[in-house]
Amino acid sequence: MIPDAVALAILALAGVVLAALIAGGITLAVNLTKWQVQNQRLWFWNRQLVDHIYRGSPPPPPPPPGDLFD
Repeated sequence: MIPDAVALAILALAGVVLAALIAGGITLAVNLTKWQVQNQRLWFWNRQLVDHIYRGSPPPPPPPPGDLFD
């Protein structure tokens, strides 16, 4: 049979690994959400630039959204 100290060490290690995986998953989810929002803003601005050029509008081109590069 496994000594109590070894079993406790294995359980502690499993807990640390599980906590790290959960924290990493949460961090990844938060970053993916931020990147998706930034990507949507970038596509919207690019669409405005393409429309501006296609219509032959005079300068200046449309400015980027204020929080695009934060």
